[in-house]
Amino acid sequence: MKQFVVLAESESVSQAARRLFVAQSALSKKLKALEAECGATLIERDYHNFRLTESGKVLYDRAMKIVGLADAALNDVREADSGEGGTLNIAVTPSLATGILRDILKRFRAAHPAVTVKIYEGSTPSVLGRIEDGTCELALVRTPYTQNPAYETKVVDFDKMVVLSKETLPSSIDYAQLFAMPLILTHRYAAMLSRIAVRCGCVLASPVQCEEIATCISLAETGLGATMIPLSTFENHRRHGLKLHHALLEGEECNTRCELVFTKSRGLTSAAKAFAELIPAACRN
Repeated sequence: MKQFVVLAESESVSQAARRLFVAQSALSKKLKALEAECGATLIERDYHNFRLTESGKVLYDRAMKIVGLADAALNDVREADSGEGGTLNIAVTPSLATGILRDILKRFRAAHPAVTVKIYEGSTPSVLGRIEDGTCELALVRTPYTQNPAYETKVVDFDKMVVLSKETLPSSIDYAQLFAMPLILTHRYAAMLSRIAVRCGCVLASPVQCEEIATCISLAETGLGATMIPLSTFENHRRHGLKLHHALLEGEECNTRCELVFTKSRGLTSAAKAFAELIPAACRN
């Protein structure tokens, strides 16, 4: 599975062989044997092409999880014997990876330099899926998300919302002012504001919607419309030179929390426990 993952991420068998430090002919034979076992062509390869087939894409997705679980199992065994070191696998949404996680991770690395940290970024559903299938021990996500009775959660931070625009804004705006603007929103925030608009008797104008907050910010910088993002995310982008005007959104319905999520049924390694224990000290009031 590990060799297939490297093959899938390479541009040719020869490149994969160099990365794996094996003979190209031996790797080609292993790929043919794997395809025979699967009963399907996994990689389309000829003079012009070297790419995953649809069957190959399915196996690649499964192989990534299998390799992750195998590495996690070995890590747990080694950690149980040594009590320190090992690997911490944590899943996180992109906006939290460059903000809140960064600050906590700096503290964690200072206290546990022997631990290797592997970060897996993705949308909220994919992040939660990683702790459910066991490829990650911890997840950092923002509310709202679909609650699961199997989850254990710990509040990391509380956030108000800010509105960003190329146009000049007052220091704060209410929902009536917000709904008067063309908005660029993530799908999750668009759904949340749609419900509020119905209750307020307003109409949400969100002609552009996307998956990630960073995309919303980039599009707002072009002047296509305003966007709404968490305050801590805005502060992080402002430190890196964001020039958009901002206004605090009045009301609390859109306020969000960052939460550390893990499953109740699966015991945490000492590295994961140590990371979780840093949360109270890292929280903002």
